Amino acid sequence: MRPDSARIAAFVLLLGAGAAFGAEPKEWLERMNRALTTQNYVGVFTHVHEGRVETLRIIHRVRGHEVSERLLSLDGSGREFIRQGNELTCYLPDKRTVLVERGASDGPLLVALPDIDGDSLVYEIRGGERERLLGRTTRVVALHPRDEYRYGYRLWIDEQTSMPLKTQLCDQSGEVIEQIVFSNIDLPERIPDAMFKPLVDASNYRWLLPIAR
Repeated sequence: MRPDSARIAAFVLLLGAGAAFGAEPKEWLERMNRALTTQNYVGVFTHVHEGRVETLRIIHRVRGHEVSERLLSLDGSGREFIRQGNELTCYLPDKRTVLVERGASDGPLLVALPDIDGDSLVYEIRGGERERLLGRTTRVVALHPRDEYRYGYRLWIDEQTSMPLKTQLCDQSGEVIEQIVFSNIDLPERIPDAMFKPLVDASNYRWLLPIAR
């Protein structure tokens, strides 16, 4: 089980490049998925959950078949999560601890809706309407569960870049449980290695490494 901020990471979701003005809601989700997994992006977003507000920075780089990511809390404890390939390193300054996981998911840290194809019978996908957000035109897509065992989702997908500028997790009544909103996001052509170095000096921290098998 990853620490809480990694669960934050596991909340946003899918993307895809390019606008398609006649696209159906499911197509926008597929575009999001491609964009989140294949593009470089650097952004700052606010995460709201159970009355707690945290600002985080996400850096995602794809170079050939190699994926590097970094998620950094800009307030609070200053936690950082850095993934290189299938190794995830969690820096926890408030606990003076570093947790290293190998065999981590190869999906993006900024991820995770359900499997749209596999769960098509339990979610109804609606929307596609245009709405302005952060000065951009977005497509609003909603996933409504067909039973009482799942949460619903609402996504504001940037029409130009296919990035999810706003994501909401909702209960059965439609009330927002958890929300992520980007304040800025860029898609640079190149991201230097230096942007994946942790801010903290963890040389004197306790390191928790995977057990060798």
